[in-house]
Amino acid sequence: MNKKIFFISFIFLVALAVFVLAGAFRFVVFGDNRPYNNEEPQPAVFRQIVQDVEWIHPAFVIDTGDLVHGYGASAEQTWQQYIDFLNVTKIFDMPFYTTVGNHDVAGKNGQTDYELLLHRPLYYSFNYEKSHFIVLDTNVNSPNGNFTIAQYNWLVKDLEAATSMDNIFIFMHKPLHEYGDPTDTAWSDVAMAKKVENLFTSYNQKYHNIKIVFEGHEHLYWKARFNGITYIITGGAGAPLYQPPQDGGFYHFVLVTVYGKQIYTQVFLPGYFNVKYYPLNTGAFNSVTAVITNHLPTVYDGLLIKGLKFVMPAGRSYTVSGNIPARIWKTVKNDNGTVTLYVEAKLELGTYSQMTQSVVTVAVGK
Repeated sequence: MNKKIFFISFIFLVALAVFVLAGAFRFVVFGDNRPYNNEEPQPAVFRQIVQDVEWIHPAFVIDTGDLVHGYGASAEQTWQQYIDFLNVTKIFDMPFYTTVGNHDVAGKNGQTDYELLLHRPLYYSFNYEKSHFIVLDTNVNSPNGNFTIAQYNWLVKDLEAATSMDNIFIFMHKPLHEYGDPTDTAWSDVAMAKKVENLFTSYNQKYHNIKIVFEGHEHLYWKARFNGITYIITGGAGAPLYQPPQDGGFYHFVLVTVYGKQIYTQVFLPGYFNVKYYPLNTGAFNSVTAVITNHLPTVYDGLLIKGLKFVMPAGRSYTVSGNIPARIWKTVKNDNGTVTLYVEAKLELGTYSQMTQSVVTVAVGK
C-alpha cells in the first residue's frame, strides 16, 4: 500500500474512533418541503435533499413541518399528498421524525391522515444518547389553532424530567420570533408564545441545556440568539422561497453534530455532491465502484458520509479501496442471497468552481 494512502487512512480511522468514543452523533433538520399547490408532487429540490441526507446518513432526521400543501384539498387530495410525501422519504434508512405544520392539518382529514400515515402524535419527545428532543404542535386542531394549556403543562413536565440531559433540542413549526420582525411571533396566541418562551428562558437559566430551538413556517434560513438560546428557522426544503438569497431565501438543510455538550451546525445547499455506481449496483457483480462528485465549499472541512451502499454477492470477505479513506461499518444480509455493505468515507474538499471526484470500490475478497 502507498505510504501516503496508509497514513491518511490511519488518521481517518483514529478520527472515527475519537468520534465514537466521545459519544458524538449527527442529525439533520429541514422544513417546509410542501408543494406549491394541491396538484403538484413533492418538489424536485426536496427529492434532492432527501437523497443528499440519505448519503450523509445521520443518526436520524427531523422535519419542522408543512409536509403537504393541504389548504383547499379534498379528502382524496390530502391522502394522496401524504402518500407522495411518504414515497419520497421512504429511502431514509434511519428514523425520520416529523413536526406538524399548519399546511399539514389544513386539508380535509389533514390531522387524521397526519397521525394515521406518519405514526406520529401531534407533540412528543424522545432521547438519543444524552440528548433530549422535544417536538411541539403550534397548530392544535386547525391551521390557526392555539397552543393549548394541556400541551404547555405537558411541556413543563417533560422539561423537568430532562434536567440531567447534556442537551435539549426543541422543534416547532411556527416560530416564536419572526425573521422580519423578531419582536413579533407567528403564533396565533401571542400571550402563549411569550409564556412558552419565558419557560425556555427561566428553565435554561437554571439548567443551561436547551441548546437550539428549531422552527419552520418561514421559507428561509435564519439563526439568532434570544436570552442565551439559539433559534434557527429552517424552512427551505422545497416550498416557494419568499426572500432573496442574501436574506436567507435559499434551499437548504441543516446538519447538526453533537460532541458531548458541544454543538455544531452546518447549512448545506442541495446537490453539492452526488453518487453514481458502476456497474449497476444490483448484487450481480464481484466489484462495484462508487464515484462521488462534489464541489463542497472549504467551510465544510470535508464531509463524512455513511450512506454508500454496495449490494454484493455473498462472500467470505470484502475489500475496500479508493482515493479517499473508507471502511465498511455495517453488513446486512438480503433475502435474495446478496449482501448490502454500508461504507463510510470522508469526502475531499472542493471549491465553488471546481469539482472534486472521489472513488470507492468494494470487491468480494479472493
